[in-house]
Amino acid sequence: MCPLLELKGAGAERGNTFWLRDINLTLEPGTFMGVIGRNGAGKTTLFHMICGLSRISEGEVWVNGICMNQEPKRCKKEIGIIFDDDYFRLDLSVKYGGAVYGPYYEGYSQKDFLEYCRQFDVDVRQNIRKLSKGNYMKFQLAFALAHHPKLILMDEPEAGLDPVFRREWMNLMYDVLDETCSILFATHLTEELEQYADGIIMLSKGRQIFSHTMPELEERYKIVRGTSIQMDALKERLIARRKMEHYEEGLIEESGGRLQEEFSVSRPALADLLYYLDGKF
Repeated sequence: MCPLLELKGAGAERGNTFWLRDINLTLEPGTFMGVIGRNGAGKTTLFHMICGLSRISEGEVWVNGICMNQEPKRCKKEIGIIFDDDYFRLDLSVKYGGAVYGPYYEGYSQKDFLEYCRQFDVDVRQNIRKLSKGNYMKFQLAFALAHHPKLILMDEPEAGLDPVFRREWMNLMYDVLDETCSILFATHLTEELEQYADGIIMLSKGRQIFSHTMPELEERYKIVRGTSIQMDALKERLIARRKMEHYEEGLIEESGGRLQEEFSVSRPALADLLYYLDGKF
């Protein structure tokens, strides 16, 4: 079985400026992968490149075995999109909105769309403009699922939502995920990804810092804490460090060498990796 998404040295540019360079990513069927990075890191550009909204200026993008460079229309049929924007915010009812936009997607089923709306508690009589942020995201998900995509792209879908709904949304994602469908999920709310994601890709200033499964990340990076003298002794292995109130802290990339017992060692949170690795490479 081929990967549902594969990027090989892919990049996007506008004019003479690269937005993204040398992105390499493989997403297997049934996988939930998070995309992290600070604002301006390239997350949205990555999604636009994958779904054909930004030109691929280098490398290749493959979706379910189809090359986006060569067959963009076929690729787009395999993709469902949930973005934090107002593309669908028109003066239409939910039901009529599905009927108007559905025919643009091969395989779209209005019957399935209405059933997903029912499952997600979205009132199909409601005007799309008047939907709450949460129900608008559910509407987008119902519409995306109704044309039966293999790859679902979600760019900051939780932005501005309350913590209770964010948890409900993540649980909903797991209900959607199966062995034939994969999700690529960009967010700055890293705590949710730590609980749900199978893997993470991190971007910084348009470049890929890493792409690893969660177990690989846990094995590869460590947070160490100690005195200033102890951290000085470890400086050859430190990626970065910072002073805390009563100790110093740093990030190391595990190389198999044994640390002195007096160091406190822990697994870094995704927020720690963002703090220490952003802009370092």
